[in-house]
Amino acid sequence: MDNRPLTLRISLLGPLRMVGAKGDVLTPKGAKNQALLALLALSPGMSRPRRWIEDKLWSTFGPEQASANLRQALSKLRSALGDHADALRADRTTVSLDRKQIWVDSLDDVLPLDDRVELLQGIDVRDPEFEEWLRMERAALSTRIARAKPTPATGILIHCNALAEDPGRERMMGEILANQIGENISEQIRAWRQDRDLPDGLSNLPPSDVTISTQLVPDDTGHSVFIKAVHQSSGRILYSKLQHVDRLNDILETEVSVGKTVFEAADQIIGKLPQVLEGTRPETRATALSRLGLYRMFSFERSALREAYGLMKQAYDHDNNGVYLAWTALIRTIQIVELAEDDAAGLREEAVELHYKALESGTDNALVQALAAKIKGTALRDGAGFFELAKRAVERNPANAIAWNSLAEAHLFAGQFDQALAASKRASHIASTSPFKHWWDTGRCLIAIACNKPDEAIEAGEAATRSAPLSRPAHRQLLALYALQGDLDKARAVADKLTKIEPGFSLDRLVNDASYPVTTLRKNGMLEPIRALL
Repeated sequence: MDNRPLTLRISLLGPLRMVGAKGDVLTPKGAKNQALLALLALSPGMSRPRRWIEDKLWSTFGPEQASANLRQALSKLRSALGDHADALRADRTTVSLDRKQIWVDSLDDVLPLDDRVELLQGIDVRDPEFEEWLRMERAALSTRIARAKPTPATGILIHCNALAEDPGRERMMGEILANQIGENISEQIRAWRQDRDLPDGLSNLPPSDVTISTQLVPDDTGHSVFIKAVHQSSGRILYSKLQHVDRLNDILETEVSVGKTVFEAADQIIGKLPQVLEGTRPETRATALSRLGLYRMFSFERSALREAYGLMKQAYDHDNNGVYLAWTALIRTIQIVELAEDDAAGLREEAVELHYKALESGTDNALVQALAAKIKGTALRDGAGFFELAKRAVERNPANAIAWNSLAEAHLFAGQFDQALAASKRASHIASTSPFKHWWDTGRCLIAIACNKPDEAIEAGEAATRSAPLSRPAHRQLLALYALQGDLDKARAVADKLTKIEPGFSLDRLVNDASYPVTTLRKNGMLEPIRALL
């Protein structure tokens, strides 16, 4: 597999500009040379036949002269690329760019929502074929920007109801469970729970987008609960599950297995909403963008974190929901911890500002509180604020795994190790069906390390790497833990894996670089056994 990083950044919005991996400006001189670069950058697969390019740039020339002009332009473009010359490829029939090395701003998911932005501003090629191509590309860009412009988000309507043989207590518990799922959804995206049991004179309501229903049936050892979520206009089932509860109070108290079901249901419903809701709705677009942003964020890779930041910002552009600001603040914090960017002070300042803005618009949102709590602890080192927000988030929604994770970290910050490990275990259990479960398992691994429980830490770390084989944070912990246990073969295997998945990794850096992100291992003196591998 070709794992070369993106080393060239081509800006086509405004005047053409090309920048190398070290920030060096590599923009070629000459309108035709710049046009050649733009034609390739915007072509399918960044590749075109030589004759097609010649027709766009030298349409008034004969074939032999056009071919000679193209050869000369390719030579000048290759010279401008310098150390990146291998990104330009040409044979007797085709010219292409290596798209695995190149990022192009106009192809990015995140576009500036400004009609005044012009593609290839100021370029003057003076060829009628190129001018026609440029006109079409500018029109396509304008259409994309128009479609991306946000309109006011009204929110997704969710109707929660319950069926029960006993219309009293059983129905009430069913409604509580359905509403817990609806609330979990409305914390993550703009959604409203809709009450349809209104007097006749007030019953002219807009149709619900989603109905979440529960049905409780008593059995020999408690109750069977059937949960179903349906997209109303299509009848598609978004989620269904049959579960047993020993006591009805398990629902009232959000016992851990109930919390797991609530979290799972909300997660799966949200994941499918962009597939069933009208794509032009801003909340649909914001949901899709934020969901993709989470997948990118939880990979912890440098380029993916940058993409996640852009996706969350665009989600907020579509729907001014404070939760997207809170996620963006967390992304900045992860970039600091993972040493993914150079300006740590600037990232910290931005994360703090974003978390304040998120709290202003999401004061009653448990997810916003939980994410903001992490910024309080990591960026501001405010232990009291950390614990207060995390505790409030858990009390507001005990089925929120992120809230439990924040509370676990707040306990750890305060030196309350037993409480930290208990809260972390609960968070991992609630989130055990999440596509991002490795994040909670990695958190549990770190807290077990802090509690000096290496066996529990290994169990959690291995769970994280099973669900996310390329997760660098979990592998870092396991390397040290295996060495600590004397299992040097396993430690070497993990070191080899890290060498492949983490650019710049080395055992020497892990052990001797105080800035390398293994703070908990270093504080607990668990890095020394790795020296046996050096």
